[in-house]
Amino acid sequence: MDPKIIKLFEKMKANNFFWSYSKEISAADIRPEILVETVLKYGDVRDIELIFEFYGRDYILDVWSKRILFDSRFRKLNFYLAKVFFEVDPEQIKKERPDDDRGNKLRMLASRHATGAGKTER
Repeated sequence: MDPKIIKLFEKMKANNFFWSYSKEISAADIRPEILVETVLKYGDVRDIELIFEFYGRDYILDVWSKRILFDSRFRKLNFYLAKVFFEVDPEQIKKERPDDDRGNKLRMLASRHATGAGKTER
């Protein structure tokens, strides 16, 4: 693995961005899309530029659009990433993939829970 990516992983790990993983996790143990997602969310501009150099725009765009774009908690970040790094309109992507709206999925799950749909009798 590239030493720059290992250093970037260690930086993210030192900032406790992999809090849900074992403290012994290494760069080799983490899937690339998790590292890319973490760097997009919490990295600085140089960190993001580094993952672009290593993983390429298409891969990062795919990770962003599947894992971050539809998360309303990152609305300002998504606008920034779309305009600065991807040169795309985030609303256009959302129109192309409306079924991926995280908020709608959560509302659907919550309504199923409230109505008891999907529960089995005991």
